[in-house]
Amino acid sequence: MKNRRVSFTFTAQQHVAREKAWWLENREHTEVFAEELEQALKIVAMLPGAGTVYARSPIPGVRRVYLRRVALHLYYTLDGSEVIVRALWGARRERGPQF
Repeated sequence: MKNRRVSFTFTAQQHVAREKAWWLENREHTEVFAEELEQALKIVAMLPGAGTVYARSPIPGVRRVYLRRVALHLYYTLDGSEVIVRALWGARRERGPQF
């Protein structure tokens, strides 16, 4: 299996910073956020087809994986040998992210 490079859009970087700050401020087990995100990134780097297609995206080919312990979706696309993280968004929100 090929381990792909993972990069983040500016929007995704902002989402990660916001969610991490919230998690550190509001949860006792602060390590859970980083653990879940790292695990999801490993999965999509090795198996980019693992996520489900997100049909509501204006960007073709967006997929998402669910980070169960933190109730977030990681949205990403595959561009050749690179996985591009597009958003990190609360799974319980009534609308999807702006990419």
